[in-house]
Amino acid sequence: MKTMEIILKPIGIIRSPYKTKSDAPRQGRLVQTLGTVEIFPEFNEGLKDIEKRTHVILIYWLHQASRETLITPTPDNPFPQGVFSIRSPNRPNPLGICTSELIERKGNILTVKGIDAIDGTPLVDIKPYIPKLDEVSCVDRKT
Repeated sequence: MKTMEIILKPIGIIRSPYKTKSDAPRQGRLVQTLGTVEIFPEFNEGLKDIEKRTHVILIYWLHQASRETLITPTPDNPFPQGVFSIRSPNRPNPLGICTSELIERKGNILTVKGIDAIDGTPLVDIKPYIPKLDEVSCVDRKT
């Protein structure tokens, strides 16, 4: 199979109080921590009308993650699992996602609540959180 090259260009940078991976919470939605998202000037136009949203989905590059990990234990399960069945930051393409409350926009700076990225994390994209599209009710299958 031919390998396809994918080029991601950061659109901004995440600022948070978390300086190391061990400082960050496991999931941003479980905390009330405020952070900021600085959008680079060439992408400011893409923020038009974002303040109409109450929540945004941040997609970011986990720049300190291991890209070689395929199987790993989790804090909840002593048995190692495949990275595609868990939310480990360590994975072949370390993309992180976090649904955060949008508190305010001041120019190219978004203040968000409920963030889990460490300070200086490159932001890859922002999507609006739309409940009728993004909200699902599910449970894990029993094996």
